[in-house]
Amino acid sequence: MRWSGVFVIAMIALASASVGCGYKLAGTGTFLPPNIKTIAVAPFENRTGRSEVEVRVTEAVARELSRHGRTKVVSDKSAADAYLEGTVTDFRTSPVQFNSEGRATRLESTVVLRASIRDLASGEILWSQANLMFRDQFDVQQQQVDYFDLETLALDALARGAAQTLVNSITEGF
Repeated sequence: MRWSGVFVIAMIALASASVGCGYKLAGTGTFLPPNIKTIAVAPFENRTGRSEVEVRVTEAVARELSRHGRTKVVSDKSAADAYLEGTVTDFRTSPVQFNSEGRATRLESTVVLRASIRDLASGEILWSQANLMFRDQFDVQQQQVDYFDLETLALDALARGAAQTLVNSITEGF
């Protein structure tokens, strides 16, 4: 008992000493320079066999950036301070769970992105990430339903998740 009390007091003292040390939590802002007030998002390039994935990812990234940060998303590159460009480099879906008849009951979809942000005034790359991966799993409906509607919903959810991962990477500086 005595040692645990000493440990707690030591941890409180350590925490108190570190308050003014200049550390801050990651994600409490963005590491983009203060002169970057507006950002334009280029349509993502699609290097996969799945159509539409780049459109949905581009839209989701623009929405997430405008929702998330101190930078304003603009549609015109000439009105922007920075330019985000990206590529969907991989998209795949694999079954991960099966029923007793051998039919897939759960799928895992993976999207891989490459993106960068360029300061339009200096031409300098401010942030870049290759092989940013996002995965999500989806249940497969076993009833007679329109498969394409379910696939579109899953693609939208995957694009939102990938956009959140990308924007978190930008704002947290990883």
